[in-house]
Amino acid sequence: MTTPKQKSSSLKPIHLLLVEDEESHAVLIQRVLQKHPSRQPFHVTIAGSLQEAREHLRTAVPDLAIIDIRLPDGSGIDLLTAETGVPSFPIIVTTSYGDEKIAVKAMKAGALDYVVKSEAAFNDLSHVVERALRQWHEMSERKRAEKELENQAKQLMALSHISHQVLSGKEINALMREAVSLIGRTLKIIKCAKILELLPDHKTLLLRAATGRWSSLVGQTTAVSDQDPLINHVLASDEVVFVEDLRTDERFRGSFLFEQYGHISGISFPLSGQDGCLGILWACSDQRWMLSNNDISFLQSLANTLAVAIERKKAAARMRKLQNDLLHANQFSTLGEFGSTLAHEVNQPITAVINYVRACQQIIMAGKEPTTLQTIHELMDKTAGEADRAASIIHHLREFARTGELCRTYESLNTTVHDASQLALGEAADGDIAVNFELSPRLPPLYINKIQIQQVIFNLVRNAIEALTETERKRITIKTASTRKHTVEVQVQDTGPGINPLSKDKIFKQRFSTKNKGMGLGLPISHSIIKAHYGDLWFSETPGGGATFHFTLPIT
Repeated sequence: MTTPKQKSSSLKPIHLLLVEDEESHAVLIQRVLQKHPSRQPFHVTIAGSLQEAREHLRTAVPDLAIIDIRLPDGSGIDLLTAETGVPSFPIIVTTSYGDEKIAVKAMKAGALDYVVKSEAAFNDLSHVVERALRQWHEMSERKRAEKELENQAKQLMALSHISHQVLSGKEINALMREAVSLIGRTLKIIKCAKILELLPDHKTLLLRAATGRWSSLVGQTTAVSDQDPLINHVLASDEVVFVEDLRTDERFRGSFLFEQYGHISGISFPLSGQDGCLGILWACSDQRWMLSNNDISFLQSLANTLAVAIERKKAAARMRKLQNDLLHANQFSTLGEFGSTLAHEVNQPITAVINYVRACQQIIMAGKEPTTLQTIHELMDKTAGEADRAASIIHHLREFARTGELCRTYESLNTTVHDASQLALGEAADGDIAVNFELSPRLPPLYINKIQIQQVIFNLVRNAIEALTETERKRITIKTASTRKHTVEVQVQDTGPGINPLSKDKIFKQRFSTKNKGMGLGLPISHSIIKAHYGDLWFSETPGGGATFHFTLPIT
């Protein structure tokens, strides 16, 4: 049968530092503690002076200290205030003199209890010690819980902020920089953090953002094969990898992260999307890092949020490419159809013109009189008639292309403007362009061809985006408002260089373009569409610099 004494001896002893210059008191206190039927035995270290106590504290931190106020080389309170500042262990102060001022001073310095030496006090000292240990444990747990709640609140705030930035469509590089900055501020033990995006070839990683020694390499690409073992491990397994100590972990023993950089702990999270790994969230510390569940959840949630941002960016890029491809295909298809119709319809009068001219040549060559001049005159009349017919065909085809005969419906102008603008603004996702919508809330439905009006808005907004490519102040304002002329006006303002005065008279003419690769069709087509809707399209200077394109549509 195991006795209580045998059972307690198997537990870790409580290390108690006794600072007492009177040997008899020290021996008595030690005997009382050793005789007490505690669940844990006491291991008592005795120091007879402040100097001895200080030397002991430099090598070991006790579980509890009992300190006499009056010592040969000073006051025990000096040990609390000068040596430890805020004590990192519980302290009980003892004295042979009951002085309330000294007691208050000791408690302010961090002591948990104050005991006046007496036979009764010595007999009860073991209970005082147990109470102090229990009180210290409760205080430590409360502080730990408060610290954990504070850290958790910071982490939740950081996640909420990053999520809001993703939903608001913040530019991807700025978003990544903010994310690594938040990691460093939220988990202060982290010395280096970086976010890498896996490029479509699945062989190259782009460093999107970083702190510490890697911050100067942002924007550079490296081969997957050249990455550190933590990153390669994640890419191979698509799982979180945490290394508590790189010096002892068999998977990464001898890693250059420790040998070259002195990193001791590290963690890597995959940025997982629907199509697999999109990148890596990586962090290292030069201290042994004991991650809490909250820390891991915070980093995992941040990795998931960043993966959503990368997926949204890639999806937006795919959609922009698809939309541009469809737009170009539609333009070329329309031009091809128009050209085919034009060639088919004009072929006959042109052929007739050629035949009449050749007939005139033959008559002139034959030199027959007196009907020659009369015949030539008649043939030239017919030639002019056929040329007029060709011109008429071209005119009617142009009118058809200009106005179209698509069906019209009652539509919300604000919705039409917003949807078309968002489609065009997708191209400005990485351009740091500020966009402001000022849409009047009280507009009646308009009888329009929605697709054509969206094409006009798309062209105007895209032109505004292209006008901002080389300007420092990048802002687009899109407005709708009612006018006094029973119409609704739409404005697209930019802060670009404005319209060249030499181009103002030509800007709505076909085939005229200020762009190197422009076809000169966007504004003329837009002008034709607005005219076909019985509206008007014009431009003016934006106050402060830039161009504003206006168009009106009638309220019917």
